[in-house]
Amino acid sequence: MNNFKDKKILVMGLGLHGGGLAIVKYLLKNKAKLTITDLKNVKELKPSLGKLAKYKNIKYTLGKHDFKDFKNQDLIIQNPGVPSNSKYLKIAHKNNIPLVNEAVMFFGLYPGKIIGITGTRGKSTTATLLNKILKKKIKGNILAGNIATVPMFSIIDKIKNNSLPVIELSSWHLEGLDKYNRSPHLAVITNVFKDHLNRYNNFKEYQETKLVNIKYQKSTDFAVLNADNKITLSFSKKTKAKVYLFSIKKKVRGVYIKDNNIYYNDKNKIVKIMSRWDIKLLGEHNLVNILAAITAAKILRVSNKDIKKIISNFKGLDYRLQYKGKLNNFEVFNDATSSSPEATIAALNSLNNKPIILISGGEDKELDYSKLAKKIKQKVKFLLLLSGTGSKKLIRELNKINYPSYKMITNINNLKQAYKLSLKHGGGEDSYLLFSPAATSFNMFVNEFERAKKFNELIK
Repeated sequence: MNNFKDKKILVMGLGLHGGGLAIVKYLLKNKAKLTITDLKNVKELKPSLGKLAKYKNIKYTLGKHDFKDFKNQDLIIQNPGVPSNSKYLKIAHKNNIPLVNEAVMFFGLYPGKIIGITGTRGKSTTATLLNKILKKKIKGNILAGNIATVPMFSIIDKIKNNSLPVIELSSWHLEGLDKYNRSPHLAVITNVFKDHLNRYNNFKEYQETKLVNIKYQKSTDFAVLNADNKITLSFSKKTKAKVYLFSIKKKVRGVYIKDNNIYYNDKNKIVKIMSRWDIKLLGEHNLVNILAAITAAKILRVSNKDIKKIISNFKGLDYRLQYKGKLNNFEVFNDATSSSPEATIAALNSLNNKPIILISGGEDKELDYSKLAKKIKQKVKFLLLLSGTGSKKLIRELNKINYPSYKMITNINNLKQAYKLSLKHGGGEDSYLLFSPAATSFNMFVNEFERAKKFNELIK
């Protein structure tokens, strides 16, 4: 559907993150007849509703859903947080109403080639870095998608014909694309680890959503995959696209490291891109993200000189192992977007030679905390755990390996208290203060970005 004029469209889930709001504004601009429904009430949705106050022709059903809204529509847009097995969406299916999410709409409306980046970890860093590199070749190139501040429909009218929009795709975006047999022209999958098992029936089902990024590609398309991740490497046999790999462990067709230099191998020749010592970002996980971005950039024929220039000056993203400076005897890092045990393990592995005071914890996503517990015992001087179901699982794992109770405080009910306690228990020696939750934030915050900003406010 490209013409929305006078079409009856239901937006299911306005939300507070901006994606739903951007779609609503786009549809209003295109003269659609809108109904908005959300389980949140007027008070909870006040920030989003305030930005729609000037529009008088919207029908709202808030604080609940109503079966009647799902029967007489031309299109239903499902936003994040709405489960695919919703009983309301089943009504839509019975009435043969097309059901889409913002990614399906974007892929349907934008006529050019799209770069799609997904993965359990590293997709935001990879997408941001790749777009910065592409801007050396395509002025004003666009980055959007799962990036918190740039919904797809906030930029769709700004994309120029020669653009290669870099779209960060969540597993939820990919679920929608799967129903319409769509994959991007150039697809990157950074890695696949256990995550979001509170949403999917099992790990296999989660893997299948990530596979969608390359599943429907043609022989003229490109797939960029992590050779060091067993699952993404197995995906290389499941696409028709030309496959390029990246690796920090071995020589591959694509980008790899040898003798601390980064090389690109396209089978015809091998060229040195840069030294790894030119990279400012901390952590092996960020080195992996950089190799992914370089692989995509070389496929798109960006010069080595431009790649090196951008990467050498790239200092990472907000709230992803972000260095905040010195505070008393602490070097402070805000890693608030780490919402899985693996992400926090990567952060801990990146910090060496000083004791670590760790603030962590939150709500569980049906994940395994045993490896994180072992890493904490190995590297953490003092642990402060926010309350939550994920924290309880971590405590059980720490007890199994006899992590000393005098080295942790648990069940802390707010971040301010955790922060004050971290200063108290840091001791006099130089240390790292790391905020890396390893869990979701929904028991205390709207999302991980709100908790990140709260931490920044505290350390000011």
